[in-house]
Amino acid sequence: MKLKKFLRHSLLLWAAASAAMAQNPGPDAASKVLALERLWAQAMELRDLKAMDQILDNAFVLVDLDGRVMNKAGIMAYAQVTSGVHAVVESTGSHVYGNTVIVTGILRLKSVQHGKPYTQRGRYVDTWLYEQSHWACIASVTTPAEP
Repeated sequence: MKLKKFLRHSLLLWAAASAAMAQNPGPDAASKVLALERLWAQAMELRDLKAMDQILDNAFVLVDLDGRVMNKAGIMAYAQVTSGVHAVVESTGSHVYGNTVIVTGILRLKSVQHGKPYTQRGRYVDTWLYEQSHWACIASVTTPAEP
């Protein structure tokens, strides 16, 4: 009876440990997320909705430079109608907290809206979550920064 109980507990502990390891983002979490940040900028520029769909979580929320709040569908619709979006990341930093990475940085956006070119510069905070064996951006906030 004791052996059976021991085996059952061992099996439960092994299953719990396996599940925890499956959710472990690994030691290079920050570099993976920073690479995804660059891919997201490229996906916006190329209007690559498939890449954006994989990068952004389904519950993604964005607070833009002008205070607009957009969800994943909104940001993807914006990418379709905005031409020539070019994001230049001037600096980044990252902070890893378990299965979450917070990325901070400064970016310059160049684009054409309603036929007119514009440039904006902002500070941003992106929150990335490692879940189901992949990283996804769950939130992004950008505030205006001096040019």
